[in-house]
Amino acid sequence: MKKIALNILLGLSVSLLIYSCANQGYPTGGPIDETPPRVTETKPENYALNFKGGKVEIFFNEFVRLENINEKFVVSPPFKKNPIVKLKGKSIYVKLEEELKENTTYTLDFGDGIVDNNEGNPLGDYQFVFSTGETIDSLSIKGKVDNAFDELPVEKSMVMAYLNTHDSVPLTTVPDYIALTDSAGYFQLNNLREGTYKLFAIVDGNRDYLYNGPGETIGYFDELIVPTAHRFEQLDSIGGDSVVIKQATALEPNNIHIRMFDEENPLQYLTGYKRPRREKLEFEFNAKRTDSLKIDFIGFEENPDWFLAERNSRRDTLSFWITDSTIYKRDTLLAALQYLKTDSTNRLVLFQDTVKLNFKDPKKAKAKNPKKKKKNKTKIKKPSYNFSFKTSSSQDLNKYIPLTFDEPLANINYDSIHFYQLKDTLEIPADFKLEKDSKNLLQYNFVVDWQPETSYKIDIDSTAFQNIYGLYSDSFEGKITTRELEHYGKMFINVSGVKVPTLVQLLESEKNERIFQTKKIKSDQTVIFDYLEPKTYIIKVIEDINDNGIWDTGNYKEGKQPEQVYYFLKELKVRSNWEVEDKIVIPAKKEVMFNLHDHNHECHDPDCDHEHHNHEAEEMKKAIEKKAKKNKRKKDK
Repeated sequence: MKKIALNILLGLSVSLLIYSCANQGYPTGGPIDETPPRVTETKPENYALNFKGGKVEIFFNEFVRLENINEKFVVSPPFKKNPIVKLKGKSIYVKLEEELKENTTYTLDFGDGIVDNNEGNPLGDYQFVFSTGETIDSLSIKGKVDNAFDELPVEKSMVMAYLNTHDSVPLTTVPDYIALTDSAGYFQLNNLREGTYKLFAIVDGNRDYLYNGPGETIGYFDELIVPTAHRFEQLDSIGGDSVVIKQATALEPNNIHIRMFDEENPLQYLTGYKRPRREKLEFEFNAKRTDSLKIDFIGFEENPDWFLAERNSRRDTLSFWITDSTIYKRDTLLAALQYLKTDSTNRLVLFQDTVKLNFKDPKKAKAKNPKKKKKNKTKIKKPSYNFSFKTSSSQDLNKYIPLTFDEPLANINYDSIHFYQLKDTLEIPADFKLEKDSKNLLQYNFVVDWQPETSYKIDIDSTAFQNIYGLYSDSFEGKITTRELEHYGKMFINVSGVKVPTLVQLLESEKNERIFQTKKIKSDQTVIFDYLEPKTYIIKVIEDINDNGIWDTGNYKEGKQPEQVYYFLKELKVRSNWEVEDKIVIPAKKEVMFNLHDHNHECHDPDCDHEHHNHEAEEMKKAIEKKAKKNKRKKDK
């Protein structure tokens, strides 16, 4: 018995020792799976002929899942009723819900919406193709879609191709073929039949395959497109010195560039009105207005000069400052309005409306304890005329100081404004100008020929500014010190290729589109940007076709493309007391289209430095992608 017990004890000891050695750590699970799923079989086979419809099943070597498939999956030509896409074991099941067209090639485009079940590795841009006839159509149109204002790629825009080339097709007709743009804005319309196509792109929010007017972003290609396939021979090495001649096919076009834009809203209507204060009326409209608003008061005759009009920066709100006390002292104003409004046929017509504008002065606070009424008298606040004047200890030499009032200004008493240049203990009177701002009724600009590294003093008496209601402003005193001239840098940009009125803008690199300076030119010349902060800048150019000093969007019905924009993304670093020289060439539109889609294209200029040329192209590509990612992060936030 003792011998048996000893053997059992010895066996247990050995078992415990083996178990202890086997549990020194936990298994890591091996390396992360980065292999995408693989298609093993399809029913019917991909590129099947004489397909009658019903269903398509795609089998994989592992379990997969569908990622945002409702957004990424499209069928071209499109169906009226979307197919049903479901997972079934290690396969994807697509049920086609409607009858197929005869002798037509269909493309089921999953984009990158198929990923493996564990790590989310995407299959890639997967397409399943079949034909209801004897042949597979094989023509294609490739290109890129950008936002016309900032040249950022437009992701998930729907590119639509029509064999019907009538101008109204995007408004009335479902396209013959569709494709979605990827994250870099590129698209590829595949398996097209021979023909002449009209090409559009829209951000189709409701997936009805139609352009529904302002509210949906649109872009279109000006020219009709005839896709072609060119057969050619090329040499192919098979090892050693042996070569064979192979047949290859080039599909064109492959560099179409579509610029998307938001049309200005043609609908015009009044969205609201109010009387925020006794002397002011405000009328809000849905969009920017170019016409005026006529007001006739009911019950009395008003003086023609009873108001001062003010527009906000967006030009969608009209304000009227009432100057006539016999009008603003009325608690209720009944006003007949006349303005242009869009009718049911989308035409602008003269519209009349009647509105009531009420205002009541705030009630005085009542004393809670009547016995203490005399001791706790409510103090009546004296009306004041307020303004804003921001002095600085680092005033820029090339900038004015905005003087902003809370009510329209009527009179300026220059004798009550004292402006001095300080030298040691001396106060030397200095020149200044007050210029009315052309865009803001309530702003004047304090303009001085500033001297560098100089201190100034300003004293404004309480009789300096009087508003249209007879109130005077409070007094003000402040000191201003200017920057040293050596703080600034200067930039000389030689601009060539100018064919139309052009705006050359200086933007800060890696920031939101903040414009530092804009220069307007009409011919090739050197543009000078001076008084520049030590920063890193880039250049943006706008071809200002109508010469109005701003970028203008497009209008499809009028056949007007948005004004062309070019970004020159080479970073220009400006340092204090330093001058920077560079040059830019505004390319022809066809060159821009080509360069955008082939960043490493061959340079045919005999004087071209190929290595430098390709390096600049690659840098441009990186900058575009970096800007696109930043814009996406901002949008996600």
